[in-house]
Amino acid sequence: MIGGVLPPGFKEVLALVEQRAGLAAPSCLAAALEGIQRAMARANQDDVEVYLREVSFDNALLDDLLTELTIGETYFFRTHEHFDHLRRVVLPELHERQGPGHLLRAWSAACSSGEEPYSITALLMAEGWEDHMTVRATDVSRTALRRAQQARYTDWSLRGPSADRMRPHLKQEGRFYQLSQDVKRHVQLGYLNLALETWPSAESGLWQLDVIFCRNVLIYFNRATIEGVARRLHASLDDGGYLFTGPSDPPLGDYAPFEPVLTEWGVLYRKPLAGSIAGHFVPLQPLAPLRADGTPFTVGTPGAVSSGRPGAGSLPAVAPGASASPGARPSPAGGSSGVAPGVFTTGADGATAGVSPPWASGTGTSALGIGSHGGAPISGLGPAGGGAPSSAGALSGGAPASGAPAARTGDASTSGTRTRFTLSVEALEAVRAALARGDWREAARRAGAQSADPEGALAAVRALANLDPRAALFACEEASVRHPLVAGLRYLEALLLLGQARLSDAERAARQALYLEPGLAVGHLLMGHVLRRQEQAAAAARSYREAEGLCRKLPPEALVPLAEGERAGALADVARAEWRRLERTEG
Repeated sequence: MIGGVLPPGFKEVLALVEQRAGLAAPSCLAAALEGIQRAMARANQDDVEVYLREVSFDNALLDDLLTELTIGETYFFRTHEHFDHLRRVVLPELHERQGPGHLLRAWSAACSSGEEPYSITALLMAEGWEDHMTVRATDVSRTALRRAQQARYTDWSLRGPSADRMRPHLKQEGRFYQLSQDVKRHVQLGYLNLALETWPSAESGLWQLDVIFCRNVLIYFNRATIEGVARRLHASLDDGGYLFTGPSDPPLGDYAPFEPVLTEWGVLYRKPLAGSIAGHFVPLQPLAPLRADGTPFTVGTPGAVSSGRPGAGSLPAVAPGASASPGARPSPAGGSSGVAPGVFTTGADGATAGVSPPWASGTGTSALGIGSHGGAPISGLGPAGGGAPSSAGALSGGAPASGAPAARTGDASTSGTRTRFTLSVEALEAVRAALARGDWREAARRAGAQSADPEGALAAVRALANLDPRAALFACEEASVRHPLVAGLRYLEALLLLGQARLSDAERAARQALYLEPGLAVGHLLMGHVLRRQEQAAAAARSYREAEGLCRKLPPEALVPLAEGERAGALADVARAEWRRLERTEG
């Protein structure tokens, strides 16, 4: 069901797109409306009813419309960690298991303008597979496939950090780069609608594949389509084959019996070898609340909250900044090690480095910084006594990335001051020096944002946000690639994007956080603010109501996960005030 308000006829166009291509209803209806209007203009049509009839029967018009409603963002060797893992791990393992004469079969699903399949091909050629490989590339847009067939690119396709690997295969012609025939001849381009039950099949060549790249496309699909695509991707792989998805794509373990492979940069999937059983991919569990004194509601404790999952019983104790992700370490308090939920400092000068959302203004607001409609702080939102104690949420000192300073944990005061995450003076100076040079990657590394420990990475990003929000956003996006299943990183990314007034991107990040953790109350609260800024009052009110409902399910004095020490009762009142204000305004 497509919600929101659109001019007559446009809602039916989006419904057709969902039916034919499985695309979910777009979150920003204004942008979708503009995209449809651009497609109509190219079709020399200004009557939406006539356009709807034409696009229903004309595949070329439908392809052109799909190009408008999806983002074909790509460049050579995008997300270089995937290609590095293919080179260092997958190819040697495949060579050892299948022998030197094996014909490697790779597929780039949703290949867009071709940078991805050509990158795969160039890598395979460099690794000695030139005579033993076949690469297929498909897309739902015939316009994109024509660009891939032309293989004529600009500097925009070479902007990635590893794109120089492609330069030996490109011949410069003015401001364009033409791909060499040596690479092109290995790639078989073809049309395919992933949403349809027309694959896998031996006839199409999408069968018994060793490697599939299906990245940054599943985010566009509705849940039913994601399930069908995941099942077919699994069936398309040969035993032991690998599937690479994008960092923004939803987890697939609930839809098909993939074996998840955890790496230092994130998760990929493998079809188990014949005779072996895939370990079931366990989705993130709901984040558990804490009491006002910072201790968790443990299993069997009166007031413990049920997870809502059949047979799941009570929630495990989880610190407010922690996600119940694979490999989480137990903390002495009995929960998982979590990021400190309160204010962070960045050095000996004691300056705070908490992430202050852009709608927070003035003093007296909480660290979450939720403001009223119009930006003024909501009185009474700040915790009594200056903050809730948060000893259970203290950063437990996860191992930082190589070269990164070790974070240290401050004292958790029992009088109400919040736990502090600090950087040494040397680390702080190194971060500032890197920022002065404009080297965001080095600043992120020095701050510890590239830590293999997700809680440490999250804490470092929060500290970096007080020095340079743009660098913090860069660090957050990199950390999300390493830890794609940590809802807190997506939430923080949405917060930073909102601070830059990048509303559609903030909405995307917030939706990803809520996909990973549907019960994240502050995620729904943030979504309400994003939607309200986009003048989607009805949708914003729904988000605020959801946030209130989640907070009301907790004891009023419980600390809300990722809410910077805020209590459930206070945040529930905030959410209620927001949706009631919107209803009055709309009325």
